[in-house]
Amino acid sequence: MVMKTISAQQAVQQFDEFSKLAHDGHKILVTREGEPWVILAPPSPALTSESGEKKLEWPDFQSHWQKHFPEPLAGPTATELLEADKEDRF
Repeated sequence: MVMKTISAQQAVQQFDEFSKLAHDGHKILVTREGEPWVILAPPSPALTSESGEKKLEWPDFQSHWQKHFPEPLAGPTATELLEADKEDRF
């Protein structure tokens, strides 16, 4: 299948039409000043769950970092540091 190529101006002016094509499985190359810029494409199957709902699964950051830092670090948390920084400015 040949990828359709359109200009950024066409993409803006006819977004509804091209987004429907992308939703239907087509890939569309958008150019800016004659150079490839972005590709409109359907979402990957990994972003949808079995029920068809969009679902993004976040990694388990806590267990990842627990391997590297089994004991809590001493000192204030990042949230506490940011809060103190804001207090200094306002």
